[in-house]
Amino acid sequence: MRRILGLVLAAGFAQQAGAQQFGGNPPSLRWQQINTDTVRVIFPRGMEAYGRRVADITGYVSRYHRATIGPLQRKVNIVLQNQTLQSNGYVQLGPFRSEFFMTPPPSSNDVGSLNWADQLALHEYRHVLQNSNFRKGISKVVFYLSGELGQAAATNIAVPNWFWEGDAVVTETALSNQGRGRLPAFFNGFRALQLAGRPYTYMQLRNGSYRRYMPDHYATGYLMTSYGRLQYGPQFWNGVTDDAVRYRRVFYPFSQSLKHRTGKNAAGFFRAALGSYAQHWPAATEQAADTLTPVGKHYTDYKYVYAAGNGRLIVSKSSFKAIPAFYEIGPDGKESRITAPGLGFDDYFSYRNGQLLWTESRYSPRWGWKDYSIVKIHDRASGQTRSLRHERRCFSPDLSADGRKVAVVAVTPEQAYRVEILDAQSGAVLQSLPNPENWYYTYPKFAAGDRLMISAVRDKAGRMGLISQSVETGESKVLVPFGVPTIGIASVEGNAVYFTAAFGDADNVYRVTLDDNTLQQVTRRPNGVQHMAVTDGGIIYSEFTASGHKLLKSPLQPVASQPRHSAWLRPDFGEGGDILDKVPARDYEVRKYPKAHRLFNFHSWLPRIDDPDYGLYLYGENVLGTLQTAVGASYNINENSPEVGASVLYGAWFPYLRAGVDYRMQRKLRVNDTISLEWNELDWYAGFSVPLNFTAGKYFRSVSLGANFHHLTRARTASSKYRFRDDNIQYVDAAFTFSNQRIRAVQNIYSHFAQSLVLRYNKTVNNVPGEQFTGRLDLYLPGFSANHSLVLQGAYQQRDTMLRYAFTDHFVYARGYEKPFYEHIYKAGANYHFPICYPDWGFANLLYFMRLRGNVFYDHSVAYNFRSRKDVTYASAGGELFFDTKLGNVLPFSFGVRYSRLFDTDPVDPARSNRFEVIVPLQQLFAY
Repeated sequence: MRRILGLVLAAGFAQQAGAQQFGGNPPSLRWQQINTDTVRVIFPRGMEAYGRRVADITGYVSRYHRATIGPLQRKVNIVLQNQTLQSNGYVQLGPFRSEFFMTPPPSSNDVGSLNWADQLALHEYRHVLQNSNFRKGISKVVFYLSGELGQAAATNIAVPNWFWEGDAVVTETALSNQGRGRLPAFFNGFRALQLAGRPYTYMQLRNGSYRRYMPDHYATGYLMTSYGRLQYGPQFWNGVTDDAVRYRRVFYPFSQSLKHRTGKNAAGFFRAALGSYAQHWPAATEQAADTLTPVGKHYTDYKYVYAAGNGRLIVSKSSFKAIPAFYEIGPDGKESRITAPGLGFDDYFSYRNGQLLWTESRYSPRWGWKDYSIVKIHDRASGQTRSLRHERRCFSPDLSADGRKVAVVAVTPEQAYRVEILDAQSGAVLQSLPNPENWYYTYPKFAAGDRLMISAVRDKAGRMGLISQSVETGESKVLVPFGVPTIGIASVEGNAVYFTAAFGDADNVYRVTLDDNTLQQVTRRPNGVQHMAVTDGGIIYSEFTASGHKLLKSPLQPVASQPRHSAWLRPDFGEGGDILDKVPARDYEVRKYPKAHRLFNFHSWLPRIDDPDYGLYLYGENVLGTLQTAVGASYNINENSPEVGASVLYGAWFPYLRAGVDYRMQRKLRVNDTISLEWNELDWYAGFSVPLNFTAGKYFRSVSLGANFHHLTRARTASSKYRFRDDNIQYVDAAFTFSNQRIRAVQNIYSHFAQSLVLRYNKTVNNVPGEQFTGRLDLYLPGFSANHSLVLQGAYQQRDTMLRYAFTDHFVYARGYEKPFYEHIYKAGANYHFPICYPDWGFANLLYFMRLRGNVFYDHSVAYNFRSRKDVTYASAGGELFFDTKLGNVLPFSFGVRYSRLFDTDPVDPARSNRFEVIVPLQQLFAY
């Protein structure tokens, strides 16, 4: 138990520390701030209105709506990022800060249609209040001992991840007129499992699965936290979390507090919460439909559907085994793959007249928070895919009927929204439709001979309506009045517009006529319908099920409509309801934010594990993420050598700049059977690196190059009989890495096609001879089955034979052997990885087994012994068994066992021909 908790503690540190993109913004960005007693909002010039709004909402919530989580409030820095098309936000400790990614999501189904800045302020500031009020009891003691990351680890162990997010979703629902708790689509997952009668345990829900669908911790969290609020009152979770973070009950403190207060542990509380909601999800009123796609045990999504004539359909399909791709489904149900899209900020695509259109993401090579989109067009007749020139910030392309124009939703960094009409050949902007209200357009569609643009839009208050807009005059007409329910993707058929909307307890298809705005409901399904196509006198639509989105077909005729949401989608959490129109606008002073503000900003003591080095370091990082600092000590268990050191890394300029000093004591080197050395070593270094991101299409692609200059002095210890001939060494350490990895599906162990190349070169630059070169290449190829992988490895290392100085050894030797004596060495290896089973089983909420996989390998290595002037072979073969698990229901951790059969003589133990090893890579926890 103690060991597992220690691992979870360490992983909690790393999880919090990895949230921000270091050095992600170009130095040309000019930062401003609004500084209040509650928050400091930091934003690029031009975002003043959003900075004021965030300050207003967070200040109001802090004053009037923090009692349900606790009375404490700590001032936080909130950074508004407007250079990225990602739609997200986070709060972290270490250092205590939050970032809002200001581009709204293209779809309103996932998180709703609230003003995006308002929703981020409600949701993320709840996380701020959680962290502020969880520094109590044992968690407070850990904070004093380890800093902010220590508190993060302690509270993440005590409080399950579903509560953090569920409580924040309850807050956005309680304090607005919408929030995810009022979105029917938010309940699609649990509702689908209930309708299918799929059994699952609380542990399975917490950890997920590689083989079947499980709702995420947002949905789980809302189900449980809303149930707790409604059943036991607004202060209920305040008491439960107070018990948990204080560790009033050491083992399972959160679950034990629930047991003490309700008579139900966490698993029992979940069953009660699910039962409370499930009673509102009957299937009796569902509309009859024919299923067009297979419904089996394997999760498969058919998300978007278009009619292609003669009974053919064009769809987007993905599964746990295969990446998303576009398919044609024939009248006989036979599927044929067309092409596959690349990485994008939105998975939507459109189809018209044999052309498929979608957007893919493109990234600034150096600046991680600066990205774009490009429009891709695939022509079925020629089989060619082309890109419209000009990178732009856009989503949701649609092709005109004449094939000459493309409409996209365009977003500026200052959050101005519009529909742009592009030339379908050159990508040049032909026209921008006027948008005086700054509505946020979603999925625009050409209509009426390309004279109209149909789109669902969101206004500044978060209400949605369906409009038609004249392409010629820009005049807009409201087809469906603005309201709180979300509206999805539209499809135009003649004089009618079909669209999905959340007018009832589940998203369904509706139809409105262009001439007289007559509104009718077309489908009445028990779970969420996402997209539709009208064909052959019927309507085909994508509905979410326990096996993924499936295609169904119903007659095209009106059905009885549900006029409003049922009570379970209109919760009252006792906080007075929507505050967003009550928040007063205050007059803030907007000032320049100095980039040098609290540059060092030390926040945490953090263990560092990089076997064989184990240490403890004090870490710092400034709010903008441009300077990282570390000061601490470590111990090398191979040499029994302690070390102290300090380093800084500056990432605000194009190259990363680094500098540092390390002092290692009692280093040891055994030259031969009679001579050994022991010395102390002082190493001053400085250098640079350039991390570049060339991710595009279906490939994550990165390049990094850099070099460090080291000035090293050595002095023998008192216990050493021998001293070094060279006690002053200067050398250069240069490195180049390249990685190219094709995207992979959930169950794929490795990418079906990937390459990784690492080159390192060390060379002394004073009169002391010393040199080492290391190269390694890994090639990933598909195996005999979708989830199998063949991994080929090649490595080479050469070093000088003077032994005047030994550089750090990065070579990966043949498995089963100890390190041989050599001047140069190479290794070729082959691995075949394959899944064995998916247990979906765990025990005591401590360790959960998601997958068991195997690997068979062969390593062939040849080392040149410069003293005997002979090549010595070291070959081995064997197998590895890996367990992919989660610790504490949250942290991924893989460990395994290895058997190696040695075909040659081991350089250290000649009698050994078999070797068993346990593989426990603790450093993986710190990379999480």
